[in-house]
Amino acid sequence: MKKFKIIMVVLMLVVFGCSKKATSSDSKEVPKGKVVIEIGDVKIYEQDIKEEIDNLPEQLKHVVNTKDGKKEFLESIVKREIIFLEAKKEGVESDPKILKDIEKIKKRLVVDTFLKKKILTDIKVDEKDLKAFYEKIKKDIAEPEKVHSKHILVKDKKLADELYEKLKKDPSKFEDFAREYSVDSSSKQGGDIGAHEKGTLVPEYESALEKLKNPGDISPVTKSQFGYHIIKLVGKEAAKVPTFEEVKEELKEAFIRENQKKIFDSLIEDLKKKYSIKIHDELFTESKDDDKAKESKK
Repeated sequence: MKKFKIIMVVLMLVVFGCSKKATSSDSKEVPKGKVVIEIGDVKIYEQDIKEEIDNLPEQLKHVVNTKDGKKEFLESIVKREIIFLEAKKEGVESDPKILKDIEKIKKRLVVDTFLKKKILTDIKVDEKDLKAFYEKIKKDIAEPEKVHSKHILVKDKKLADELYEKLKKDPSKFEDFAREYSVDSSSKQGGDIGAHEKGTLVPEYESALEKLKNPGDISPVTKSQFGYHIIKLVGKEAAKVPTFEEVKEELKEAFIRENQKKIFDSLIEDLKKKYSIKIHDELFTESKDDDKAKESKK
């Protein structure tokens, strides 16, 4: 039953046009290989079938590779082609809505092809340019400074104060107290929550942590939405800038994308100068939805 359902999905995709290219002889492309299907004067070749299969979703391609799947797949193409031929006879292809939709699709394809031709050119990336690009962006790709800390979290302020007083006398008890008294999930690790960048912990915790200067320093009792913390500074991890070699491949991709964007922006600027453009934005008056949105913000 499951296999039958999968085959039906493949058939529906083929019949209702999941493929990106037509398989009929209406295509101006020169077919290759042997004729696989003949419907009147229409011939569908091996290359056409291959393109149909290539355009299927990856998870369905394996179905077509089975004996039953291939048979059903070819049958589905026959069904689509005979429906198409009959629809042409009845003049469906001249329907104004279809012609309008075809024009929209044509415009998208033309724009897409034009941009690929103009922008997706082979951009040469030499070592010198890549290193200059690395120097330009390395601060942006650096891993930020992180602060490693431990804490004891309790719900009762009196208990928190008592623990703090004991820790002032014997700081070495911090991890033991965390395991015994802390209600945080980090208690099993002696209160260790690892290293975090600024802005990832609750403000009260971070504010208290910032005041600790040396590893081993312990903060006074600090209240947050979670309860009462006693915080211990383990250490600070300086911001790390990856080396050129570590990010070389990613740099190439980013360098190409940046240059493609420059080409695109330059192209648009040139085209705007070439054509007379007027945008009558006054026609787009505020709608009732806009008024409702404004009221909701008040």
